[in-house]
Amino acid sequence: MRFRRTRKLVCSLPGAVPIACVLFLLLFYMITNSALLLVEGKPLVRLPETEGQRPEGFADSVVVAMDSQQRLFFRNQKIELNQLQTELKKLAEKTGKSGLLLVLKADRSVSHGQLMEIATIARTAGVAETWLATRPRLFDQAEEE
Repeated sequence: MRFRRTRKLVCSLPGAVPIACVLFLLLFYMITNSALLLVEGKPLVRLPETEGQRPEGFADSVVVAMDSQQRLFFRNQKIELNQLQTELKKLAEKTGKSGLLLVLKADRSVSHGQLMEIATIARTAGVAETWLATRPRLFDQAEEE
């Protein structure tokens, strides 16, 4: 016995509503999982909290980090002081007139004298300005650590 088909399959593009639903589900998935991906461990450098302004007018900037044991890190690699000076000199020569900005991310336990030593070395290497990086204050109360 043969049955007649009453419906025909039509190959057409899916509607806008199912596509929008899939995109919203994808957006929801990415938003909820981004919090899981950006979990930090113990920070290498604990920046001091303060309110400040950002540097303006520099074409190029470079970041040097110093942890609590006074180790220097440049481009995510440990570096010695004399190597840092040669690297900064190379970068300052490349920038030319616009000047090079050194952003120093120093741990809050580092002494002022050590910061000034790095700033002096950067100045002799041709760096136009040195800025100390800070963490913006998020709440009125200080964190208890």
